[in-house]
Amino acid sequence: MIARPQPLGVLPWPAGMLVVPSADAGDDALRASLLRGIVPERWPAHWAHVRLALEESPAAAADSIPGDDDVARYNRAVLVGGEGAWSGFTPSDPDVRVLAGVAAYSVGEADEAPLPDETVGEVRAVALSALASQCLERGDPVAAVAALREGADAAREGGSMILGASLLATAGELERERLGNPAAAVADVDAALRLIPRQVPDEDRFFPPPALWGELHVTRALARQELSTANPGLLLGVTQDLTEALKVFSEDEYPEQFAACNSHLALAYLVMPMSTEGDRLRVGVAVTSLRAALRVYQPDTHPALWASTQMNLANALQYLPSVHQEENLDEAVQLYEQLLAYRTPESDPLGTARILANQGNALGHLGVFSDARERLQRARTLFEASGDAQGVATVDDLLAEVEGAAAAARGGS
Repeated sequence: MIARPQPLGVLPWPAGMLVVPSADAGDDALRASLLRGIVPERWPAHWAHVRLALEESPAAAADSIPGDDDVARYNRAVLVGGEGAWSGFTPSDPDVRVLAGVAAYSVGEADEAPLPDETVGEVRAVALSALASQCLERGDPVAAVAALREGADAAREGGSMILGASLLATAGELERERLGNPAAAVADVDAALRLIPRQVPDEDRFFPPPALWGELHVTRALARQELSTANPGLLLGVTQDLTEALKVFSEDEYPEQFAACNSHLALAYLVMPMSTEGDRLRVGVAVTSLRAALRVYQPDTHPALWASTQMNLANALQYLPSVHQEENLDEAVQLYEQLLAYRTPESDPLGTARILANQGNALGHLGVFSDARERLQRARTLFEASGDAQGVATVDDLLAEVEGAAAAARGGS
């Protein structure tokens, strides 16, 4: 029988699927540390395969494994695999047998995930994770979520809190993205975060894994953002979650996540109700976040994300409280112009109309009335041709404002 509990699913692949043996008196304590994601400062010699796997040397890791028992064969197959590595491998230990089935399914050598009935704890949790993947492949996200939650319970019972939190993180993301249930996603993330408190005295080097911590907060932020349509009070929690995630997702190490967090953070600030002058300062924070996202999002690498973020920045600049209001408006006009270089009335008439309407509004505030009229008239034509009555009405209101401002300017002169 293998020693329990095992740090399965805690370390990155392939180390996260290796069985860690117990041969010395201190192994149980070291294995418990691994279970919490804490890598030993000094590795036991009989754990060289785990250390080398973490160093991305799978062949050397496989060569370091002595013997030819079922656990040794299993660990070598995880590390070096190869076609047919799992065929005919039927270990007597039910835990190793289930783990071998999971590994074979994960690399495509088995069509079916193994049934988890023979085992408990963290091994059962890993098997249920594979079963969830199979459910997704078969188009059944409801069954996948059920398997993941059952796996999280098994992991918790086995003392593997990081594994449990990882499974709940996946369940929460599926609830939000595939099942349209953001409230359930929030509940899953809350449960996951209860399993992995952020700080553990003297043991906070790897606990919990930073990426997992950040991903959980992003999932909860996006779910709360969806729920905030009916409950705007949740927006404060959205900003808190994204701010926490940005402590993990730095621009250098996680550029994609860094940009996404900043973009969503800006949107949360921009849609918050603004009743006082202090509230309006949040527009400045949003502008800063959008600029940060645009350091990553570029038209040649992230065209859609760049366009939406650029649009949001230009719109925010129009309403940014500042003594440099004219400079902000001028920058907004230029940002809209850059967007128009990537949009055409033929390919995206409504998108082009919205850009032109916003640009015309900014030009009107700058006092460039003739250019404002021209942009707004073009926008109106596109809205009308597309049958967008609301767009036409909005542009008509803006044109009236421009005419009023132009008349006032003539009268003042």
